[in-house]
Amino acid sequence: MTQLHLTSSSKVLSNKAIGAKSGASKTWLAMAAGALTTVFAAIGAVNSVIPAASNIGATVLDTLNIPACLTYADRFGGTQSSFRKEGNVWREYPRGSETFSYEFKEIRRTRQEIMLWNVTPRANVPDAASLVVHLPVCGGTAVLTEGLPERRTNLEEVWPDRG
Repeated sequence: MTQLHLTSSSKVLSNKAIGAKSGASKTWLAMAAGALTTVFAAIGAVNSVIPAASNIGATVLDTLNIPACLTYADRFGGTQSSFRKEGNVWREYPRGSETFSYEFKEIRRTRQEIMLWNVTPRANVPDAASLVVHLPVCGGTAVLTEGLPERRTNLEEVWPDRG
């Protein structure tokens, strides 16, 4: 056993006692570092799991072709008109009217939109044969596309009417 002699006094300390003190500090420091590492690892795991769980739900809905609002509507109310599926055609009714203005054929349905192709003759519209209304499945801005190259026009705000 090695002894350390201090010149200011006749006290003698052993390396064993100094080592114990130094080892306790190192042990405490190692434990604190381990605890911090564990906490930061847990935070990182939670941050990566939450988006992953969200993506799993979206993937399942996408695979089953189910929209985010879970159902497709056959009626949409709007700020200027309403769209209703009646048999094999969709009809657009001016707001407050029971007489339709235009008829459409549904050409595509995705999780995001229902695409309606115009079947009503429109003499004064040069691109009438290419008119397509895009109804957002869960509500939002209905868009009209027409012509080649295709031009987009925001029509109105619409929302699904499930009543």
